[in-house]
Amino acid sequence: MKLSLLSAATALPLLMAWALGGSAETPAPTPEPSGPLAAKAVSEAIGASLRADVPTALTALKAAPAEQFNAKDTAFRSCMLDRHERNSPPPPAGEVSDPLARRVLDIYQRYWWHAVRDPAQRPAEDAKLKADLAAAIGEQPPADGDEAFDALSERINVKLRASGLHPLQGRTPPLYDLFLWGEQEERDYTVALPGGEQQPVKVFVMDGWLSRGWAHYSACGSTGAAGWAKPEGLYAVRSAYGDLKGEDFQVSFLGHESQHYADMKRWPDMPAWALEYRAKLVELAKADNTRIKLIDRFYRSQDDEPDHPHPYANKRVIADVQAKLGLPASGDLRQSDPESLRRAARDVLIEDTRKREAETPVVAAAAPKS
Repeated sequence: MKLSLLSAATALPLLMAWALGGSAETPAPTPEPSGPLAAKAVSEAIGASLRADVPTALTALKAAPAEQFNAKDTAFRSCMLDRHERNSPPPPAGEVSDPLARRVLDIYQRYWWHAVRDPAQRPAEDAKLKADLAAAIGEQPPADGDEAFDALSERINVKLRASGLHPLQGRTPPLYDLFLWGEQEERDYTVALPGGEQQPVKVFVMDGWLSRGWAHYSACGSTGAAGWAKPEGLYAVRSAYGDLKGEDFQVSFLGHESQHYADMKRWPDMPAWALEYRAKLVELAKADNTRIKLIDRFYRSQDDEPDHPHPYANKRVIADVQAKLGLPASGDLRQSDPESLRRAARDVLIEDTRKREAETPVVAAAAPKS
């Protein structure tokens, strides 16, 4: 994931935590690494997929020598080519027994397949998505405007819930998105944030996945949402975090998403990129054994476009923490002293909080709109 999933009508950011690779439940033996050109191609392909830019991803994968890819990366490359380098969408990925869920998933996957190929065609693909979803429940296409589509999405969600499923529709910029799962349990936590807050949160742990969104589909499962924050609490993809005790969960999920949860209550109108920027600073301020993996993820996906909240926030975090450490723009945070890096990230976050408090009054006792 993170990008942000937006309810089109309310523009309330639903902030996503993202995972790279597969499940954290059963650590696999470390494979032989791919060769340098192949490893670079995989990194570029995953970054491009998170920007919904599959042509760039395919170009990178095809340019690297095929013999340099290890078994895992060969499987990723093969899936990407098979899924995207074709003249029509592939058959739906995944087995779904519920007829409506199967139809909705097929509509979304076809939309994603087309939309990641050509940004210029996305308005037309958006309109087709809405018309196809309406037809799936016997309705005419919704009226123009986000409120009409939100209402349609909720009517579909009601039917999916009646089948025992848990649906979430909205927009993870730049595409409309679908998350659909079959099982969840509730847990309560209190999270210590770097700014000194003790944030109580309810966590819904999700299993039984049918759809983990456009990024997971477009990147053949090599990246995807691992959780998100909503007004009622935090949602975690269990398979992304194993026993829920490691830093991936404690820092990159609980720390990241609890900062979202606190910020969404204090500043309901904070833009998605700013929410991501602050939550990523929390990760840097708390990470220990996941520090290098985390920074690698930031460097891998950077962007100058605020409408791409995650890569834009990554670039801002890198630049601001480098400046706090006195490093040049060409510096590498991976080479920094770990404790100095954590302290710098914490200081940047606290300074950002003070600036925002001075510029924008905190909304007292307010909950985010649903």
